Amino acid sequence: MTSRPAAASHQSRTTISEYITSYPPHPESGSLAEDLAHYFSPSTHWPSAWYSGDDILAPPLRGNGQLNWKGAWSSNGRSKTISVGVLFADLSMCFYTLTFPQPLPPSHDPNDARTVQRSARYLPRPQPWDRARLVEAHETYGETVAGFAESFAGTGQFCARGECWDLANEALKSFDQYDWVPRPVPSISRTHGHLIFEGRASDKGRTQVGRWRGGDDRVRRGDILEWRLAKVSRGPYASSTLGNPDHTAVIVSDAVPRTAVADGISVAPRELGTLVVVEQGVTSPPKRESYDLAQFEEGEVWIYRPVSMEAYVGTFPVAQCPEGLNTLTV
Repeated sequence: MTSRPAAASHQSRTTISEYITSYPPHPESGSLAEDLAHYFSPSTHWPSAWYSGDDILAPPLRGNGQLNWKGAWSSNGRSKTISVGVLFADLSMCFYTLTFPQPLPPSHDPNDARTVQRSARYLPRPQPWDRARLVEAHETYGETVAGFAESFAGTGQFCARGECWDLANEALKSFDQYDWVPRPVPSISRTHGHLIFEGRASDKGRTQVGRWRGGDDRVRRGDILEWRLAKVSRGPYASSTLGNPDHTAVIVSDAVPRTAVADGISVAPRELGTLVVVEQGVTSPPKRESYDLAQFEEGEVWIYRPVSMEAYVGTFPVAQCPEGLNTLTV
């Protein structure tokens, strides 16, 4: 397994705070994976032997639907070892390992390093890619993703369950049939690859804030759109409500921003112009639709570029950290 490639140069021209939207969940440290790695630090007090049962997910992860994970355990009759790899919605990844006596003695102390060995390594959030890599990703995945969504538009046939998210999720899963194409980042909660843009609007659109990510100069066909509690005006007497709380669509036409863009700079959503998409809902079959972000009045918006999982993140979730992976410790 190769290590994650070096990050593209990062322009520091942003004029807005680090977190301008509510998603992905904001970590206490540099990433959600680093937060979990801190939990496995020997200095972190554990109030109980949470690992004594069948659930090998650490307490901070339980009930969290915004992650993918793989786990395994082994036992030699005297001790048990559990290993888990977790991919978070910010595309950071943590691998933890825990070894403890089996069976646990009555006097067992989960904080005794002599009998409980705990460790964690993590990959931070991937850095934004330059234009060449993002265009290459578009050429690899974009047409297939857009064509998949368009194949349902106007047919009256729902994709999968008919949920809006299914169009993006199933489009990305469709690459499993092409063994010569690197598998893309899967849909993880509302994340669908490399973030291209994030923004929000309030006060009937009078306030719009956004940020461009990566080195590409446009939104491209096959990118994936996420809305949260959004409202887009359709004229003086009509509007579209997108997201209760979230809504997903597949972009099927390029959109060139009206202003020059570069990684990290502030770009209001209205500068992106009109986005043409294919979308569906449980009561609305797949259809082609367009949204003018100049009329974006309330809520949040994200745009993702499908990209190779191994090239961008470093590895797919596996229980044990692969050899040669460029991981960090706390």
